[in-house]
Amino acid sequence: MTQIHHELWDRLVSLEPADVSRRALASYDQNSRSYCLRILNHDYLILPENKIIRHAEAPSSHPPEFYLKLSAVNYLTGARNIPLSYTWVSEKQFPNGPLFFRGPHRMPVKNLEQNFGRNPDGFRAACLACGGKKVEGGDIACELPVFPRLPVRAILWLADEEFPARLFFLFDQTAHKHLQLDALWAVGKAIEKALLSASSIFFKDLI
Repeated sequence: MTQIHHELWDRLVSLEPADVSRRALASYDQNSRSYCLRILNHDYLILPENKIIRHAEAPSSHPPEFYLKLSAVNYLTGARNIPLSYTWVSEKQFPNGPLFFRGPHRMPVKNLEQNFGRNPDGFRAACLACGGKKVEGGDIACELPVFPRLPVRAILWLADEEFPARLFFLFDQTAHKHLQLDALWAVGKAIEKALLSASSIFFKDLI
């Protein structure tokens, strides 16, 4: 099983909880020494000293997937107490973005395009399950509350007779001030996993 590097955990342990909570818009419980953080419509408990992240609503449920956990720890350590800009940009508009987001670090949209490219209802349902709201853009688009200071927009152009489906992410212009580029890529993976998981649950309920 892939694990978060201990140095990242150690960095979070070394930080003042009140400062982390203010910057990240999280809460901290002194008794359990845990943070509670809202991620994609669900509350998660992060216990830095134990190197554990689990669902707050259902602690015994299946553990969160790796990229969500990696993104969460990076967010808690890196978030800054700054307002959203409400200016939306692609990952390649961040400093050094064109160099980083290519090859193996292209944003992970291929599986989403294949799954939702002819399925706008499934895309809409998956976004709603992850706390998303409809916004303008493409053929269908939603804004996902990944973290309190880091919303992400998913813009989908449906497939037709001429063109394949296209999906891309837009970030608030402040996103790179909270997370380094590799962590923003991990956010893309967390969104991919969350939407595909929500989609599978949606279709299972229809059967």
